[in-house]
Amino acid sequence: MGGEYYNNPGGGASYLCLPHNPKYDKYKDRHQAVGYVCGTEYKVNDYNGDPFKRILHNHDAPCVVCFVNPARGSMLMMPARNDCPSGWIKEYHGYLMTAYHDHKHSSDFICVDGDPEYVPGSHANKNGALQYAVEGDCGSLPRLPYVGGRELTCAVCTK
Repeated sequence: MGGEYYNNPGGGASYLCLPHNPKYDKYKDRHQAVGYVCGTEYKVNDYNGDPFKRILHNHDAPCVVCFVNPARGSMLMMPARNDCPSGWIKEYHGYLMTAYHDHKHSSDFICVDGDPEYVPGSHANKNGALQYAVEGDCGSLPRLPYVGGRELTCAVCTK
């Protein structure tokens, strides 16, 4: 998985599912005035075993592409829920993740499986595009039913 460097103020905001075998057309072998795509790391040092079952901190995050049966052509990511609305099929559930709130670069909210995988042998802290767990921050977000500081779940649903 890739995305813009965590502390760049510009560039793309979305995480990308990158192929293992890129194909290039015309190019220049040096950095120009461009946007960047960096690898993506989990930044979850405070979560060794809870809520994630694995120690993920500094591991590179792989990407998953979901194939949705054409009969179920609609997909919905439900933030703050680990289930789906009536009539929808749950493909998986897990935890909401995004960039760190105080970094210069924003990223999409994504739903990461509750038992996420990582790229084997990728434990080096290289930074790049970073993923942090998302917690509720009460204020304009209602205190109840939300709990400030509690990690938010998510579910990916199809219909």
